[in-house]
Amino acid sequence: MHPELPDLSEYQLDCLQRFGRFELPIETLRKVLAPLVTFTLDGPATHQTVKYSAGIPKNRVKVTRADMDSAIEKVRTGEITQRQLQQWASMLLLNDAFDWSGEDEDAIADMLADLTS
Repeated sequence: MHPELPDLSEYQLDCLQRFGRFELPIETLRKVLAPLVTFTLDGPATHQTVKYSAGIPKNRVKVTRADMDSAIEKVRTGEITQRQLQQWASMLLLNDAFDWSGEDEDAIADMLADLTS
């Protein structure tokens, strides 16, 4: 069991939610979460990490099938690059602040795994 961090600030939580909807660039998220969270999402999956300085956050951000479909559509329309999609999916997969448990849990997990490889 991981220790828990104190609640994230309203601003940090809002930024995580916006990132989950692809409304916030990863570099902005990096600044907002530092020094609480550090991450490396470049390179092969085996070198990608998300580390919390003191545990995992108590308040998690829900990721839905609609979020997944929206992100994939953004690649199709050229709004984002494949690399941005891969980094986004890696952040969701590696960051304990994101939660996709529920009805579409298996489908979302499979989609995230496919997008990061």
